[in-house]
Amino acid sequence: MKKIIILFFIIISCNHKDKRDYEDYNDEDFLPVQGIVTKVYKKSAINNFIKKDIHFIYNLEKENPSKGYEIYSPYILKEGEPVVILVHKDNDSISFFGSRGIIQEKILLAYLKKCDLDKGIYYGVDY
Repeated sequence: MKKIIILFFIIISCNHKDKRDYEDYNDEDFLPVQGIVTKVYKKSAINNFIKKDIHFIYNLEKENPSKGYEIYSPYILKEGEPVVILVHKDNDSISFFGSRGIIQEKILLAYLKKCDLDKGIYYGVDY
């Protein structure tokens, strides 16, 4: 009986996720904000399907923009591309990639003026 209980706890602990998926939340708990892709890391190519780690920043109007990422993302994005980030209303550290595009043009342009894009440096982002 002890072996079954121990096995049960081992299985449960192996299935624990560190970061919840977007589907684990309610859609109405998120707000779309402007973001920028800062880094894209190619992970693997299995059956010609490439998964990438995408790093992005959002809350561009702040002195130090917030950072987020998506691991093993199926989206094909380029560094520097403007994107829409879905940010949790109650906790702005919870974020997900929403789509490509510009929804807050004034905020995006004001942020880009502060950056040194020739050197690939985004303002307020520590690497």
